[in-house]
Amino acid sequence: MRLREMTWRLIAPGVVGMVLAACGSGGYDLTCSGAEDCLESELCHPTDKVCVQLCTTLTDCPPRADVCEALSDPSGPKICKCPSATACVSDRES
Repeated sequence: MRLREMTWRLIAPGVVGMVLAACGSGGYDLTCSGAEDCLESELCHPTDKVCVQLCTTLTDCPPRADVCEALSDPSGPKICKCPSATACVSDRES
């Protein structure tokens, strides 16, 4: 009986650690200092310093995004914009 108890005391923390690592904290670190910190399909926002999704139409954006529009210059790249700063983060794939 002691052997089983000792085995579970060693295995249980490892299992809990793996579950927590697999699930994560639910958030992503999207901070950036330049384009090299973002994916090819993203842009480093010049003032907010976070990676934002590039788009041509709203269908390119996560489900919670409400618009795909130019960052500042109408002829420049378009980005997905969400109602709040963290609304699109939960839809981001890992």
